Amino acid sequence: MKIRILKPKESHAPAKITVHKTGKLGFSKGAMELLNLNKYKFAKFGFDENDQLVILMFSQADDETFNIAKAGAYYYINAKSLLQDLDIDYTSEDTTIFDIRRMDEENHYQLVKRVIKK
Repeated sequence: MKIRILKPKESHAPAKITVHKTGKLGFSKGAMELLNLNKYKFAKFGFDENDQLVILMFSQADDETFNIAKAGAYYYINAKSLLQDLDIDYTSEDTTIFDIRRMDEENHYQLVKRVIKK
């Protein structure tokens, strides 16, 4: 019998961005790895042709990028205005999380929203 083995494509840690009650977007360790935040310190957000939210990673800033800041071992984005544009109530008791999926284009990632009700 011939068996074709499937190799894991994901890191061991889940790649997600969590909306904090302060209006910040916090990156999980898996997200830090996947998005290569040691190299890419700026991000743009937009929608693809299917109206899916995407994050694009950049090593240099321009007038459309959000700065990715570091506090200790963790990275975050001050994103109150972005969250308001996306109609996300960051002060809600519910937890909003974006799961990150790699896209075909380099440094382009799809963000899949899910809400954990409290």
